[in-house]
Amino acid sequence: MKDKKKLTQLKKFYKSKNPNTSRMSKLFVFQVMLGVLPTVLSTIFVVYIAQMELPDEYEDWSYPLWIGLLFISLMFLAFTGYVAAARKYKVLASGYRGEKALEKIARKLRAKNSDYYIFSNLPIRYKNNRSELDLLIVSEGGILTVEVKNHSGGIVGADNDEFWIHRKFYRGGKITETEMKNPLKQIRRQREILKNVLRSKGIDVWIDSVLFFSSNPSLRVKVDCNIDIVSSEEEALSVIANYECPGKKPTREQCDEIVRILKEVSHV
Repeated sequence: MKDKKKLTQLKKFYKSKNPNTSRMSKLFVFQVMLGVLPTVLSTIFVVYIAQMELPDEYEDWSYPLWIGLLFISLMFLAFTGYVAAARKYKVLASGYRGEKALEKIARKLRAKNSDYYIFSNLPIRYKNNRSELDLLIVSEGGILTVEVKNHSGGIVGADNDEFWIHRKFYRGGKITETEMKNPLKQIRRQREILKNVLRSKGIDVWIDSVLFFSSNPSLRVKVDCNIDIVSSEEEALSVIANYECPGKKPTREQCDEIVRILKEVSHV
């Protein structure tokens, strides 16, 4: 009986393949290649110069100097590429950690309430608009999308701001500030695409969202908006478990139909 219950729960958890996993693998290999390239180029240059016989007409070292400049330029390009790849890898790795934290939450939700249908990394598309939902929860209690971000420090912003301020705090009192795109705009766009997908199939229900900062429970968030923002696993579980839908809730039959539609359009 226990194994049957576990099987039923797993059937209600749908996980799409995360494209960032393969991107991270490729970037890692690319970084390794670029990292060793300067050493390989230096070795080739030294061996080349050692074996090169300078013709009599070359009374100075202008020829080997140009060869040296060429090798230096190639090494600089390799280093620049390595730095760019490292930054991209760091961003993808940060997002990947956030999504793994969200997946952990999803499994705990399923263990607590077997009525939840949960989609992870769900690709959605309506006409020419497409996006990906980090987490989607479907139940008779309502429909929730959860967007995960992986930031530490402090976040300051407002509902309609184009950009929010991301602050990092260091030892000695140093504070740095950088701009980050307002994630609420992304959330609203995702929600609108999902609504259009369901409406095109004759289903019109309320859809809400939660913004989850996964990196640090002590994250300082000062944002004026009407979307729940959480920064810890416990807080996320509490908000989702105690969610009260303010609009039209889906019926059990509609939940089953929504799941069927999403599986069909996303191929999960």
